[in-house]
Amino acid sequence: FFFGPMLRLGCLVWLCLILSTCGAPPMGPKCVCQEGTSYDGHDIKTLPVNDEGQCCGLCVTTPGCKIGVVAKNKAGTLMCRMTGSKAKSVKKDGAKACFWDRSGGASPKPKPSPRPSPKPLPTPKAPKTLPDTFPPVSTRNPEAEGYLGTVRSGSEAVPRYNLMCFDDKRKPMATNHWWVPAVLGPNAAGKNYVTTLPYVVNCEKNGLEVAYPWIMSQKKIVQNIVNRHWSITPGMSDRYCVRRADEVTFTVTWGAMESTIVRGSPYITVNFKKAQEATIGTGQGVRTLYLDGEEIPSPSSVGADYTAKHKVTVTLRDSDETWVIYVPPNSPVKIKASPSTFGVSFQSGFSGIARLALINNCTTGLDGVSPHCPGKDTPNEEADPYIQDYADAIDEGSNVCTDKAVVTTEKVAKGTLVQYHYQDHKCWSSLPDGLKTMIALPHHLAVTPCEGQTRVIKSGGHRNLRGLSLALQISGHSWPLLYPDYEISWIGQPDKEKVDTILWALKGRNETSDEHYDIRYDMKDGMIDPYNAGKLFAKLARLVLISDQLNEIPIRDKIMDRLRTYISRWYDHTTKNLLIYDRSWGGVISCGCRYIWIERRDWPEPHGYPICGNNGSQLECPTFQDPNFDFGNAYYNDHHFHYGYFIYSSAVLAKFDTEWAKKYNEKVLALVRDIANPSPSDPYFTTFRYFDFFVGHSWALGIYSDPNGKGQESTSEAVNAWYGIYLYGQATNQPLVQTVGETLLQMEVHSTNFYWHVPSNQDIYPKEFKHTIVGIVHDLIVEFQTYFGSNGFFVHGIQLLPVTPVVHLMFHPFWVQWGFPRFQEYCIGDPFCTESGFVTFMIAEQAMIDKDGAWSAALKLPDRVFSLECAGGNGNSLTNTLYFISAWGNHKRERWLSDEPTCTTWEFNADTTSEKAPAIPLGGDHPVAKSVRAQRATSLWTWIIALFCIIAIALVVLYARQQGWCGGPSSQDEAEEIAPKGAGYGTG
Repeated sequence: FFFGPMLRLGCLVWLCLILSTCGAPPMGPKCVCQEGTSYDGHDIKTLPVNDEGQCCGLCVTTPGCKIGVVAKNKAGTLMCRMTGSKAKSVKKDGAKACFWDRSGGASPKPKPSPRPSPKPLPTPKAPKTLPDTFPPVSTRNPEAEGYLGTVRSGSEAVPRYNLMCFDDKRKPMATNHWWVPAVLGPNAAGKNYVTTLPYVVNCEKNGLEVAYPWIMSQKKIVQNIVNRHWSITPGMSDRYCVRRADEVTFTVTWGAMESTIVRGSPYITVNFKKAQEATIGTGQGVRTLYLDGEEIPSPSSVGADYTAKHKVTVTLRDSDETWVIYVPPNSPVKIKASPSTFGVSFQSGFSGIARLALINNCTTGLDGVSPHCPGKDTPNEEADPYIQDYADAIDEGSNVCTDKAVVTTEKVAKGTLVQYHYQDHKCWSSLPDGLKTMIALPHHLAVTPCEGQTRVIKSGGHRNLRGLSLALQISGHSWPLLYPDYEISWIGQPDKEKVDTILWALKGRNETSDEHYDIRYDMKDGMIDPYNAGKLFAKLARLVLISDQLNEIPIRDKIMDRLRTYISRWYDHTTKNLLIYDRSWGGVISCGCRYIWIERRDWPEPHGYPICGNNGSQLECPTFQDPNFDFGNAYYNDHHFHYGYFIYSSAVLAKFDTEWAKKYNEKVLALVRDIANPSPSDPYFTTFRYFDFFVGHSWALGIYSDPNGKGQESTSEAVNAWYGIYLYGQATNQPLVQTVGETLLQMEVHSTNFYWHVPSNQDIYPKEFKHTIVGIVHDLIVEFQTYFGSNGFFVHGIQLLPVTPVVHLMFHPFWVQWGFPRFQEYCIGDPFCTESGFVTFMIAEQAMIDKDGAWSAALKLPDRVFSLECAGGNGNSLTNTLYFISAWGNHKRERWLSDEPTCTTWEFNADTTSEKAPAIPLGGDHPVAKSVRAQRATSLWTWIIALFCIIAIALVVLYARQQGWCGGPSSQDEAEEIAPKGAGYGTG
């Protein structure tokens, strides 16, 4: 009776232990030694050690070491003699040949999952002539429209002309483009970082620095860290300048060296021209070195001469990165590899193209030096068995060099087609053509058509502030992006049952009714910055549209008269704060009003009057010297925010007053051209000042040299600018203006839903970043904060300003279900959310998933949240808030911009487009993610077995207690002991 059950249960326990041992992960990497074996004939260095393990560690960190031979010297000291690949095995008593065995690594290399054979690569297409650029919307001189002209001088942010040597002799200068840091001079960190994706480059007077950043993430920030770089120098250079630039490329020259930097290119390309000391090098030691596929086991620390057929491949010890240097066929080179440096030098007078490309950011996983590894002591190849695909793609595209590019947009049947067209050529004429290879960011893949013209390499890739970026091969020389069309409304239709309440807010509340809203007397006179003036104009403009939609024509006309009067003063240049034309940079800037209050206590309230302490008509402009005056307007900060409100308000006026539109059209177009001129043929404004076509959004930061690079806070105000341009083009029947506005709007909305509204189904930012939304996106850092405060409701609210119909395009209901509770928590927990007016944005966001709740909350708002003193609510009104909730709350559509992609895969000669295809979380398709799932699956079985064992052991104990074999209280006593402590006791 006793031994039978115990024997069975005991056997069961032992079986569990055996099974759990089988399911446990294998042992980690270990040092393996062969007794009585030595290796002779290729010694690298000899060092004293304490044991065999230390010898193994020295070997893996010593360039060229394959085997460490451990033996005592004559003095009895244990020595480690490191040998290279040419050493031969010999028998020797007392010696041990040791090496680092990774076969039992903590992350065993998985068997590659089956996949269909890749389709053969298509024949590369011949380069084509670049298409025409956009025509100008106008070429009229802004000064002819009354914008006073000025030339910057002295300390007034004058362009650094010594850094600009443009071939086209352009006069209007770019101020906010992604490459502009190169012409602004060093920032506070002493650099002028330009983020090319995936690299960060820095132009120095003697050459080009190239860095591959890594990510450091915390609760409120994610930051690109730049602490190692390559240097590419021609020798004998003391200056550089930018000679060519467009939307996605720029070309820098150092005289004997030139580099065309292509946004999103995995290559850094330099063209040497009779360079005296051309060198490509880095301050890192070498782990392994290959010349045209053959290892150089013991590279010279002082330099050795070689003839390179085409390719030098090096794995760096300090970063564990593997890079390829492509050189002209059969180039004489000198290769130097010391413990702390590596370099490839060319003969004096060298001319030719060289290219640098990263092919693996965690090659060995050793020493913990690479922050890019998928796990501790785990190289990429263990988690990504097809990582060689990435290196192959880099090889395949290595002979496609780019000179310049053109971005085009056109309406097609399925939406708006944006294309990057590249003017390419063969880097080396004697080598075969290849397929253009680029790096695609997550938002690119969501709109890259899969119609057989592209292939995405799902192995390798790069982790940066844009998430996982993958290699994209292109069969031709154009990269298409297809943005689906969506209805863009002026104001929308409210619910019929809500109209009476909206009318009550508009006209039924006596003097507090919104029909009586007016701008303060001094602000009517232009004693205000253009940003806040624009917000107040747009507030009036939305009341005009709402009044018209509700057939309140007298109220519409009354409010429109106010708007027409006040905004016309700015266009007529009779305001105290003037808008003027900056001839130096080529843009419309504000002069500024130095506001002074003259107190007169003997006068009635307000006991005084304001004046501007400067005379704008004499170009006495405080904005010239103060980079913070008018929010940095004269330093080209935020113009699309400021003038976007003006353009939107002008569109509303133009919709109802065609005569006004005819009179002021060129004046309005000057603002349109300032922020979004589409044509290089416009002699007065740079092209697309604020918009970055590669990342798909704007940069608000102007001509500051910021250590964090370009940056932008409020994407909703950027979208509002493009919305205003779209509406103005529509109201005035100017198709080009309308197309420009619509395209930029669609692209900015799309990228916002990747990089500001953090998607829950994609791994854009590391898990350490604990927020659903980003406050500011820079080139090198993203932050959960704003420029005016770190309160959570500020961060959420600034992305919903102003409240217009187009806002609902930016807020997918699935994201709102995730993001809104955070916004609500921040707002309810801080009274200042209401006092500042930011509560109005919370209610607008709530409307997208809880229309009735938002409606009730809006009706409880105090009037003061819309007052001038409330920076958040002063550009809004109760009427507009109620109208937005009624017209756009719980809005349903068949598709949203963030529901893309429509592709199932991207493959050459295979159309896999599917209108019904679900969204693909790109991170989950990556081999790293598949490996994690496989590891989780293995871990799951281990836990199941362990649980089975625990149950079996518990049965043994229970059976023993029932038989009285074990001491302790009975089950009844235990229950009585636990019960008084409550039902939740013991639960975690």
